[in-house]
Amino acid sequence: MDLYELLGVRARAGAAEVKRAFQKRARLWHPDVNPGDPVSAERYRQLLRAFEVLSDPARRALYDRGGDPFAHSEPRRPEVGFAGFDFTVEARREGGSFREIFDGALQPGPAGLEPAPGEDLEESTCLSFDEALRGTRRRVQLVRHDQCPACAGRGDVSFAPIPCPRCGGAGRVQAARGHMLFTRACAACRGSGRLDRHPCEQCGAEGRVMQSEWLDVQIPAGVENGSRVRLPGCDFVLRVEVEPHPVYQREGADLRCSVPVTMMEAALGAHVEVPTPDGPVTIEIPSGTQHGQQFRLRKRGMPRPGEGPRGDLWVEARVVVPRLRDERSRELLRELQRLNPDDPRAAAGGRAGKE
Repeated sequence: MDLYELLGVRARAGAAEVKRAFQKRARLWHPDVNPGDPVSAERYRQLLRAFEVLSDPARRALYDRGGDPFAHSEPRRPEVGFAGFDFTVEARREGGSFREIFDGALQPGPAGLEPAPGEDLEESTCLSFDEALRGTRRRVQLVRHDQCPACAGRGDVSFAPIPCPRCGGAGRVQAARGHMLFTRACAACRGSGRLDRHPCEQCGAEGRVMQSEWLDVQIPAGVENGSRVRLPGCDFVLRVEVEPHPVYQREGADLRCSVPVTMMEAALGAHVEVPTPDGPVTIEIPSGTQHGQQFRLRKRGMPRPGEGPRGDLWVEARVVVPRLRDERSRELLRELQRLNPDDPRAAAGGRAGKE
């Protein structure tokens, strides 16, 4: 099976994308999640081998060229020897110098490339407003790598020596470049002609296996939407999404809400009940309160994660004009207007004229 197709990534996918795709599928097919299911175990083993190749630049390049990415790589550049000419096949014109032909004849792939650093494994959870206010706990599954017990982290296991099947026990392999033949030490047996180790099947020659465990994550009070909670000692981050509240709008640790007051309450003053996260509180609306005027209730907002005082609750007065249903009410308002002939537009126009 195509390794890119197995992980569900493009052939040009970067290292971070390959890692994310592997983590997503590994959690789905992990044997701990599907105990006793041989199909899941085999699928997980295939995913592990695909990730082992595509996360290693050198092995990935070898795989892209059609080579065997699971063969043991050589610790140093192989020594290439010229073995004569072969005119049994049609020669192809190749560009480059004679040295380039020798250097490129049997190269196993690009060297000196370091894999890009991976990203943290990230999960998300959704909290209600009350959970964000008081703090809560979430149970999450953490998937991590541990040393393979079968190979003790080496990636291969030993067995009784046998002749190397790749070079037939000769210790050297031959390749052609046009009509010229070259030989070099066999990469599978490192020139010895015999094999006494093979890749560990349990870990896919990676030297580590996936392990999963369930953890209880403590989410502190006062977390905001988009906050990230990192578990100490591992590369796991829990991203928090907080549901909006129907009454409060949040600005950092402060909360804002509005409370409706009648025109008479705003004019004469009144005591009005205001909802707060800790329960209703009665506040005094002074006489002459204007629409949009704000009142501050200290330490009635959201907690600040860690140290620091609690935020404030800002209450905005929303003056509601009554609907007049009879002529008597209209006459009373006309009388009120005659007794209090204030014109707010005139004051505003006066300021504009002075400017």
